[in-house]
Parts: sequence; structure tokens; C-alpha cells
Amino acid sequence: MKYRQIGIGTKIELELYDKNGDKINTGLVSQYESYDEDSNTMEIHAPFTQGKIYAVQPGTKVDIIFSKENDIYMFKAEVIDRKMIEPIPMICVKPVSRIEKIERRSFFRMDCRLPVQYHIIESIDTSINEGKPLLKCYTKDISGGGIRIITDTAFESGTEIQAYLVLEREICFVGTVKRSIQICEKGKIMYETGIEYKHIENRDREKIISYVFETQRERIRKGWTMV
Repeated sequence: MKYRQIGIGTKIELELYDKNGDKINTGLVSQYESYDEDSNTMEIHAPFTQGKIYAVQPGTKVDIIFSKENDIYMFKAEVIDRKMIEPIPMICVKPVSRIEKIERRSFFRMDCRLPVQYHIIESIDTSINEGKPLLKCYTKDISGGGIRIITDTAFESGTEIQAYLVLEREICFVGTVKRSIQICEKGKIMYETGIEYKHIENRDREKIISYVFETQRERIRKGWTMV
């Protein structure tokens, strides 16, 4: 695939690296805008994080990830400039590697706070799990591959939960806990728990991905401050 074939408006995810080559930020949502073949430079939207536009500095090395026709692709680039094309702040990047197809289940993660109800799955016998009281929490972020939730309980890796959230309609999924770390939330000890979808309807996954992109577009339209 050629850079010009990515397509205007394609949603992309950025992973940033420091000068030592260590990854410093992931899941920053952006959008492909244009590519100049003569200069081998590309314009993309400045990415978001925590409801604000993240100011990516010139010289920053990035991985650019996007999906097309049900496949996931990635290439490496370097940020060379920042500019404002009203009303959207943009960054200019120079690709430094070929576009390659990759296997990647989790992408386009967005910070957001959504209410979630869940219960722990204790047994493969569904009758045992039915009727269990639902616990309440909220999301830290969400993507097509999983969510992070904030709870007052720590979970062991591998724990399975059944969860429900509402995006215009109720979405139900079974997820597997990948990690659970202690954090301080408004002076209270809480736990940030990453969950990967294990069983989710395709239409529900697509609904989540659409929600992420529609929300990002709305944030861009309203305008957010740089960080």
C-alpha cells in the first residue's frame, strides 16, 4: 500500500517514542488529512488525550496505525512541524518506513467516563451466574479491543467479567482482566483495570468504534486546548 492510498479522513492511532526509543504514549487518536508525494510529508490532525489536544513536538518518533478493509496497518514516521489549519490544529510527519499489515486487536483508544455495570463470572455454568447482583464502576478509556475501568476492587489477571454499558443502546460483553493497578482517585485508593473483550457481538464492537470516532470529531469541532 502507498501512503496516498490511506484515504482522507481515515482514523489513525499514534504511539509516541522518546529520544531513547522508549514508548511514552499510546492510543492517541488522530486522522489522516493529506500526503505530498514530492516532499514525502503527511498532514494529520493533532491527537487527543484526556479531552485535550496533545502537543506533539517536532522530532518525535511515532508509529502510525490505521485500519482499512478489515486489516490493520502500521508505519513509522517522524514529526517535523506543527501548524493550525482553522479550526483544526495539525501536525506534519515524514514517513520513514513502509506500510506493513499487522495483527492488532486493540486500537483507537479514547479517554472517557462512561457508567458500567458488571459481575464476576464464577463458573462456566451460566445458571450459576444468572441473577447475580451487578456492581457499578466507570470507564477510564474505551476502544474496539477492550476497556479500562476504575473500581474500588483489585482483580487478578485472567478474571472474567460480564459487563454492560450503554451507547444509545445496551452493549453486553464478556471480558478478561489483563492487569489491575492501584491508583489514587480524588484522595481515595482505587484500581485501574484493563479488560480485553473475550465475547462481544460484531455489531457491538462496531458501535464502540463508531462512538470513539464520533466523539473525537465532536471534540475537534468544539475545539480543545493544547496540552
